[in-house]
Amino acid sequence: MAAMHLSSPTPFPQSRPRRLRRNAFTRNLVRESQLSAHDFIYPVFVHGGSNRREAVASMPGVDRLSLDLLLPVAEECVKLEIPFLALFPAIDASLKTPDGKEALNPDGLIPRVIRALKQEFPQLGVMTDVALDPYTSHGQDGILDETGYILNDETMEVLVGQALNHAEAGADMVAPSDMMDGRIGAIREALELQGHIHTQIMAYSATYASAFYGPFRDAVGTRGALGKADKTSTRWTPPTPTKPCAKWRWTSPRARTWSWSSPACRIWTWCAASRTNSRCPPLLTRSAANTPCSRPRPPTAGWTTTP
Repeated sequence: MAAMHLSSPTPFPQSRPRRLRRNAFTRNLVRESQLSAHDFIYPVFVHGGSNRREAVASMPGVDRLSLDLLLPVAEECVKLEIPFLALFPAIDASLKTPDGKEALNPDGLIPRVIRALKQEFPQLGVMTDVALDPYTSHGQDGILDETGYILNDETMEVLVGQALNHAEAGADMVAPSDMMDGRIGAIREALELQGHIHTQIMAYSATYASAFYGPFRDAVGTRGALGKADKTSTRWTPPTPTKPCAKWRWTSPRARTWSWSSPACRIWTWCAASRTNSRCPPLLTRSAANTPCSRPRPPTAGWTTTP
């Protein structure tokens, strides 16, 4: 008779946990978490013109693409069964103004790209960034007062118009990344009133002031405009998990479809808390720049170096 291992919860040999790991069909049945292409959103940086490809020096392997070069990328996403393409614009400097009014242009870069993508690949989800920093001459996410402070309510009105602009062009999901108070509820209400009842909202519910965004700002062309200014008046100061959890709970929980946290690579406590503080599925971005979290960083390159 085989010896019984008293240290096991159920004595061996009656209990053999490896039975569940013996073959693929059993392992697949008991797997609690599975990662596939269906779990990813593919971000792309787009700019105007045709046959234009510009490398982003601070993001090796990432390029800004014109629409004609973006279409093959979208086709590849469809083949790989990646469900969503996320659009981030690099707007021509001549179109940038203090109020970011180009964001409301129905024939602007992003609406044109949305229409082309949905015409060619209707089965591919299109997600758009709703924020004014790519469109403002100062690089901030909203309209400024005379002191340089972002005016919340005035900015929110423009963001609502921008979200409607994208929805009318065919966007499946709008993603407000600006962190203005009240904008999720206002956008949801406007979408409903205009008949866009199926348009999803990806709410950036916890975004931190972080140097991790530096390469992203290079990609969309806002770092130079921002200069020595920062975004600490709209982003959370890291690491601060409790206050973003509170905002996660009260940021129009019934208006948003998804909640987003960024950069997730250094806020795992917050990532875990998001599971219990949200009524909708949480999504995370490792970092806005893809690379910094996987490479050693010098001690001086902290969270808020040039945020």
